[in-house]
Amino acid sequence: MEKQDFEYAIFIIGTLFGAFLISETFRWLIKQLVSSKQRAIKVDHTSYSFIKNATSFVVYTAALIIIISSVPRFKAFSATLFASAGIFAAIIALASQQAFSNIISGIFIVISKPFRVGDYIELSPLHKGVVEDITLRHTVIRDMQNSRIIVPNSKINSDTIVNFHLNDQRKKEKIEFVIDINSDIDIAMSILTQAIKTHPSFIPLSETETELPVKIVKIDNGTITLRAMVDSEDPDKAFDMHCELNYLIKKQFDEHGIAFAKRIGTL
Repeated sequence: MEKQDFEYAIFIIGTLFGAFLISETFRWLIKQLVSSKQRAIKVDHTSYSFIKNATSFVVYTAALIIIISSVPRFKAFSATLFASAGIFAAIIALASQQAFSNIISGIFIVISKPFRVGDYIELSPLHKGVVEDITLRHTVIRDMQNSRIIVPNSKINSDTIVNFHLNDQRKKEKIEFVIDINSDIDIAMSILTQAIKTHPSFIPLSETETELPVKIVKIDNGTITLRAMVDSEDPDKAFDMHCELNYLIKKQFDEHGIAFAKRIGTL
């Protein structure tokens, strides 16, 4: 009896190890296929990523079925469970409801493509970044701090998604400064306009555009708020452009005696 148990243990370990090898082989083949085709055709990494994760799920599920059907103890145990099929089905349905919801939502994400791997998306002010992976159960998002946000697919499927890469990758940045009301408004607007127009990441609205619409959006409590809405190629370049303009404009304001208001607004 002990020898038989040892043989079954070896069989279970061998089956799981075989499933691991098959899964990793399929994942490697899919990766090689993507690498070989990405230059020749436009490869959708989202679909391949999902297929890669789904392949592992199928392989390990098949291995589990083989083990249950081959080992007498597991087979007898499963037969006992299926004898109470109604209770068993209810328990499984309740326990796996959320898991299946995430899987189905993942399939809908891959089919409808509200976003893809590599897109910059925003689910909420706290949940935004670049999509790194879409698995059967969740989506992995890398934020600006290089942290990973793990969001269940069912939550994403029911939330409003802002996709900055859908169709047009350009990102509009709000460049805003709050200056003292006694500062020279013409010089301040000229500095802001020139700094933005000469920045390499700035994209004009049209080839014939000559003036940048810097606007006075507010005069309140001894302050003047200047604002310009500026387009850039993508969210990453827009963020870098905003940071660089903050530095450049601050330096030029200091040189020309443009004072910031004591009540500083958001830059």
